[in-house]
Amino acid sequence: MEEGLKEMCVGERRHLVIPPHLGYGERGVDGEVPASAVLVFDIEMIEMEAGLPDGYMFIWNEEVSADLFTEMDADKDLQVLASEFSDYILRQVNEGKGRLAPGFDANRIIENMFSNQDRNGDGKITEEEFKLKADETPHDEL
Repeated sequence: MEEGLKEMCVGERRHLVIPPHLGYGERGVDGEVPASAVLVFDIEMIEMEAGLPDGYMFIWNEEVSADLFTEMDADKDLQVLASEFSDYILRQVNEGKGRLAPGFDANRIIENMFSNQDRNGDGKITEEEFKLKADETPHDEL
């Protein structure tokens, strides 16, 4: 599929025939794709959505607020729960201030972002735990 979509332009149509050895092989996918199936796709590129830099699942489209933690802490109890975090990130995306990686489950991305910030794993993020990637102290690799 990747090979067949290379250099495709918006509005272009392609007919792709993918042989078994480049698809699901001799085994197929139980109950979904028969063994040794030839895959046939008629594709039209309707629009193009820019991806994100390698290794990123969320990026800001504008400057990051200097008071990000306080903005996330909706109930002002000095801790950010998963629901507050999720609501905030989704609001940023809906307002065009941030962007999630296309083609991935938004809730799963946000859950992973939250768990990365919840450094002690207690289900909430405190201001001491909260760090942006740019704020983290680099360390030497072994």
